[in-house]
Amino acid sequence: MTNDTGTSIALECRQVTMKVRKKEILNEVTFSLEKGRIAGLLGPNGAGKSTLLSICSGLMEPTSGSVRIFGQPAGIETLRSIAVLPDRGKLPEWLTAGEWLAFAGQLYPDWDFEREEQLVQSLRINLGTRISAQSRGEEARLQLISCLARTSPLVLLDEPFTGVDMISREQIASSVVADLADGERTFLIATHDIREMEQLFDRIILIGNGRVVADNEVDSLREQGTSVESRYREVFS
Repeated sequence: MTNDTGTSIALECRQVTMKVRKKEILNEVTFSLEKGRIAGLLGPNGAGKSTLLSICSGLMEPTSGSVRIFGQPAGIETLRSIAVLPDRGKLPEWLTAGEWLAFAGQLYPDWDFEREEQLVQSLRINLGTRISAQSRGEEARLQLISCLARTSPLVLLDEPFTGVDMISREQIASSVVADLADGERTFLIATHDIREMEQLFDRIILIGNGRVVADNEVDSLREQGTSVESRYREVFS
């Protein structure tokens, strides 16, 4: 399975290291993610997950090491290939949900208006509500639409469930499943909410103190009678 670049690797991190002043955030993080996979990036607070996703998106440069997106160095040229849901991102509060989506449709050349309509219905978005009046769950679902309505082949989600109620979590998880139905898009999802996402992951990358401490295929774990949650507890307890 390949894309236009002739590579089956969607994301490749090679010895990615990030230092801020004297503090080391990431230390030689190395892994690759094949096209069409859905991987969980798991670890405790402060492990470096958000920093790693920022580097993978091309919005931040590592101190050393490299990231390649479909064979291209991460940066301005790869932004069109990536849809990003940042942790604690904020949408313009003075707009209604409908106005924001109309703006996003003009902003992103890969916007899929039919997919947007489907997501608005499945995630129960009231287009006439101002973003300032939305609950955290409603805004989180609107932000997710901003990612999933694009056709970008790589999707990076940073804590998509922050401040989101249980029903919204289920709706978000279901939408991710539907989006993966054709196996064409690749997802890397940083989350603490393992139970809601466990059934979606086919691979988990566990990161602690800025290092990859475990990298497992979920099917292999299940064959051993181990769940993703159990593996997480085993590594970090």
